[in-house]
Amino acid sequence: MALLKLVESESSLYEEITLSPSVLGKRVDFLYSFLSSLGFSSLSEISVNTLKAFITTVRHEFAFSPKQYSAYKGDLETVYFAYMKENGHPLTVSSFAETARGRKCLTFLMVSGIESFSEITADTRALYDDYLALSVPAKHSEYLKALDQMVLSEIKKITIQRTPPYENRLLFLGYFPDPYIAERLYYTARKEFLYFDFSLPASVTVKKQIYKVLLFDLSQIKDRKNHYMIQHFITPLYYLYKYCVSAGIQDLKHITDKEVSDFHAFLEKNMDAISKNAPQVLYRARRFLFLSDSKPDFTATLWFLERFSLSERANPTRGIECFNFGDVSYEHREILQHYMKYLLVLSPKYSMQSLLEKYYGAKEFTKYLEEKHSSLSELSYSDIEGFIEYKDSQDLRPETYNRTLTMLSFFLTTLSVREKLLIPSFPFDYFYKKARYLHHDRTVEEETIDQIFTVLSDFPETLGLMYLTLYSTGLRINEVCSLRKDALFSDNGAFWLKIYQYKLRSDKQIPIPEEVSRLLRRHIKEDDSESEYIFPSCKDKTKPYQAATFVKQMKAQLLLYEETKDIDFKSHDYRHTIATDLHMSGAPLGTTRAYLGHTRDDMTKQYIDHLPGRIDLLQEEYFKENHIE
Repeated sequence: MALLKLVESESSLYEEITLSPSVLGKRVDFLYSFLSSLGFSSLSEISVNTLKAFITTVRHEFAFSPKQYSAYKGDLETVYFAYMKENGHPLTVSSFAETARGRKCLTFLMVSGIESFSEITADTRALYDDYLALSVPAKHSEYLKALDQMVLSEIKKITIQRTPPYENRLLFLGYFPDPYIAERLYYTARKEFLYFDFSLPASVTVKKQIYKVLLFDLSQIKDRKNHYMIQHFITPLYYLYKYCVSAGIQDLKHITDKEVSDFHAFLEKNMDAISKNAPQVLYRARRFLFLSDSKPDFTATLWFLERFSLSERANPTRGIECFNFGDVSYEHREILQHYMKYLLVLSPKYSMQSLLEKYYGAKEFTKYLEEKHSSLSELSYSDIEGFIEYKDSQDLRPETYNRTLTMLSFFLTTLSVREKLLIPSFPFDYFYKKARYLHHDRTVEEETIDQIFTVLSDFPETLGLMYLTLYSTGLRINEVCSLRKDALFSDNGAFWLKIYQYKLRSDKQIPIPEEVSRLLRRHIKEDDSESEYIFPSCKDKTKPYQAATFVKQMKAQLLLYEETKDIDFKSHDYRHTIATDLHMSGAPLGTTRAYLGHTRDDMTKQYIDHLPGRIDLLQEEYFKENHIE
């Protein structure tokens, strides 16, 4: 009986092989012998490994006969497709079966147990990719496209788009369930960077963070060209994930400066063609994660300031984007984060300038302690004294030195009260220095201004108009850069500018020349952007011109001309110039103070130059009026 069953099974296998009219004679016998040797009684039993084993056997058997190898190697695929067609498998009636590439792909899918294109996954693609490398290495990419076309045809049927949840498995972006995204990525040349293997042994937190950033990048694909999207966003993120896996990163938001440096080295070693923006992917990911969290994560090593309500405290023309805590030890990082959280969120009275001074002052002291192998938790009197001696050795101006001591005293007092740290009592008052104000004339000479005006018409329009505004108003450079389009107004025939002073957190209004007002209005009219600023940033129209960019461009422009190449341009000197001009023209100190937007007379006096000369002039006039020789 057993012998009868064996004969029947052998007969069944042979009949299944002969279902294909294109595999005949010796090729049938060879295929039958191969399958029988492996113990198969039906084609339904074969697997992808069987397909691979058959190709390997044919290659070995016909190693010296390329023609026979080419004829035999596809026979198992051919007879299997015929067998499945005879049994009514749904994939065999697909339109893709009309081509050799399509039949090969459909055969692989059927052998893999897949009955519908909707069942194809990134793992399927990876396995098929591997199989093609063995079976058709020369036409590998062409055949792989057939599989991608099948999936794309299925994705195009999607009418309701839903964001797929994170899964702990291999992800292939070309199969993303969005018709527009999938079709765009189908035309990507190097598809290896579209794989993100979330099944790898790595931090689940990091995996979900990478996936979150990935989803955001894909949502922006309509605004970016394919090459730009892949080169500057997808590929760098691919390498960032690889680095996180290899380095054991637990959380992108907690990454340190040392790990950032290691990532850049990783790119240099592993990325074959590094775009200049590639290293920025980590910064971009950390920024996105911090800003997109439902609540600010105060344990993050980078705090992006746009997350907080700082519009009235922050100067938008100064490029200060974040506080960094990744360059100090974990112990000190936690203390500094608590300190800055108190200042930033719980004490809104501090201006951004004041916050920055406290931030940099606290970090400098903390880093000093780490270099001396000390810590805030075990702070001693000698630690504080040693730091003060260190600052004293830097030959700072007395005002700067005293401000450093004030910041340190405030920092340590805050830690004592809020963090309950044992801070030793220290007599800061004893170490203060007597400050003597030394006035430095900074008024721009008329000759210098005349030299600039001789070439000003050759400047780029925006740069030239910004300089003209600076010269004629004496505004702070950040106030010029951040002028809003609604700042201009007229009243009783006079022309005015309305300015918000970020330094003092207050508004002021100043008169301006009619011609400057006319030029500014014309500039606004000709601007086709929707920016609220008269001088928007070149890179981001939602932001104002950056002060540092203006100064850099002014200096570069002046170097182009023989008349101006030796001018040392300093934007703040024009503020001294207008203050001095007002005073020399007879304006009372109070008027000059109001124009500059100061709150104290002594501050205004620091901006008025040539006071000794002014005194000599008044004496000369007095002698003349009283006929005194």
